[in-house]
Amino acid sequence: MALRGIEHLKNSGMEFQINTTVTRGNREELPAILDLALKLGAMAHHMFLLVPTGRAKELEGQAIQAAEYEKVLNWFYDQREKFPLHLKATCAPQYYRILRQRTKEEGRKFNPQTHGLDAMTRGCLGGIGFCFISHRGDVQPCGYLEVLSGNIRERSLREIWEESPIFQKLRDFSCYKGRCGPCEYIRVCGGCRARAFEKTGDLLAE
Repeated sequence: MALRGIEHLKNSGMEFQINTTVTRGNREELPAILDLALKLGAMAHHMFLLVPTGRAKELEGQAIQAAEYEKVLNWFYDQREKFPLHLKATCAPQYYRILRQRTKEEGRKFNPQTHGLDAMTRGCLGGIGFCFISHRGDVQPCGYLEVLSGNIRERSLREIWEESPIFQKLRDFSCYKGRCGPCEYIRVCGGCRARAFEKTGDLLAE
């Protein structure tokens, strides 16, 4: 069904991208999925690392471990210059650390001219660069981080954005705990706050 839909898009001259949520069940198939995206003519392949919140809690057992994340993200980095697609790791703040580490190891420059938007953004943007607003008007740092920060029916979005204690905490990197706190890459990675909250009940934990 999905492949048929892609064919319809191609026949209509519309660009499309392929998104893949990485799990234990498909991690070995990632190279084949990327090859398929290229073969189908996708303009981008975005790789999502599973965030076990909401309905995805049922898939928590399918989440890969930290060491495997490192392998997958380093593999993804290696594909950047091999494929003409726009490659993006989503809900994978560690990737922005890896980008800088690998580029430095290779003796290369890291700037917008060499790495495009990757050089101008950071890992976790929840409550810092964007927020989520539900159909009820509830405001959260992101769709995965189910921490109520206000409601636009009660306060303006501007007030919530600027004054919410939750948002203010997320923007104060000196508040971050565990290994995230002293990490030199805290400002470019930030860790996944939704995973931290789901695992520990503390959105500032490692």
